Amino acid sequence: MQDEIALVTGAGAGIGRAIALRLGSEGAAVVVVDVAAGGADTARRIEADGGRATFVPTDVTVEADLREAFASAERRFGNLSVVVNNAGGAPEPYFPEADPSHWGRTLDLNLRSVMLGTQLGIWAMRARGGGAIVNISSMAGVGYGSHDAPEYAASKAAVVRLTAALAPLKEELSVRVNCICPGWVGTEAVQRALAEMSQEEREAQSFPPPPVLIQPEEIAEAVMMFIRDESLAGRVMIWPDEEPRRLVPLDAQY
Repeated sequence: MQDEIALVTGAGAGIGRAIALRLGSEGAAVVVVDVAAGGADTARRIEADGGRATFVPTDVTVEADLREAFASAERRFGNLSVVVNNAGGAPEPYFPEADPSHWGRTLDLNLRSVMLGTQLGIWAMRARGGGAIVNISSMAGVGYGSHDAPEYAASKAAVVRLTAALAPLKEELSVRVNCICPGWVGTEAVQRALAEMSQEEREAQSFPPPPVLIQPEEIAEAVMMFIRDESLAGRVMIWPDEEPRRLVPLDAQY
């Protein structure tokens, strides 16, 4: 991937950091995007291993910030060929108790920023002649079960549908869009949260955590598969806890 230029949102920790580090180790120039200072550490780690990286402090819920991150990537390295929309989350309180401005920000973080990041990526890749976009969704957005944070589940479901709807871009612009829906991932933040829960609190979760969590590096490997395999445009990876990951065809009902 020596000629590839990648931008990863939420790359200051967890899944995003694992993806950015993997891209850097494969030779891609990596634009690390995060609202937290941890993004600078991610970029330093890539450079320390001989890679190319830059950190752009960005609040992805602010349109001007995200536009500037993409512009910075072009100024530093050139037109992007890979975009990973990973930033997300759902702070308490949740809908319907939360104020509309609060749950609205969750929608901005998990859906609107992904849509804008995808759009900006498409524009950059159109100038380059093609590329790959991978959206990180969640098992929270799959199916019809209840969820403790309905606004989070709804936004993640929308990301799945958005991804599949953009499958024709492969033929139109040589831009491939894919999506990964993992269950519980063993990031530092998740491990801290689980450590603070009682057994009763764990079992009360909409999706109780399994004994063995998916590792961030496994998500990074799945991202690399989508970047490399040009035959999977529009496909969504369903990755339930303790079950083999599987690809959902474009016409699947799940």
